[in-house]
Amino acid sequence: MTTCIEITDPKLQSRIRARYGSEIASIQDLGFRHLAFTLEALGPFSAVSKLLLIPLMLQAKEVLAFPFPLRLGTANVVLVHFGPSSMATCMGMGVKFFTNFSDGSLLISSTLPSHAALQNPTEDSNSNIVRTPPCLTPAQAWLSHKRRIEQLETQGKTICNTDSLQDYADISRREDADLSSKLT
Repeated sequence: MTTCIEITDPKLQSRIRARYGSEIASIQDLGFRHLAFTLEALGPFSAVSKLLLIPLMLQAKEVLAFPFPLRLGTANVVLVHFGPSSMATCMGMGVKFFTNFSDGSLLISSTLPSHAALQNPTEDSNSNIVRTPPCLTPAQAWLSHKRRIEQLETQGKTICNTDSLQDYADISRREDADLSSKLT
């Protein structure tokens, strides 16, 4: 199970800023503001059990951390937008945008090419996570995200305020569970 905690260590924050500086700037140009630096860490000793993943994560330029006891963690930045209420995060492979709706559905848009394989089949009515096709740039992904929000609102869905670190942790947990269910 992944845990999500706020990063307060200035050195780790500096590593995140250095790695994702251009992505952060492009997302802020879209009207987002900084919320928090986060560490998403797997369970105890995951750095050992997932040892073969670490070179791939480094190749993707993830910012890695290894909290006690030998947990494998990725360090990211989370930004928020208030109109429409949404969140964004940067990771080694790209940028993701999230919006929660009052019926429990979650919209995810990204620049991650791997998300093309995760598109919701139209007959899958059990999934309450909707993914837009991946885009090349954060600006394109945000535009696609906003268009999909408008479509969902036309269908009667209402956006929930999503503006806290706890909201992000909940979103991350839901996305992890959804991805796990698609891999089994």
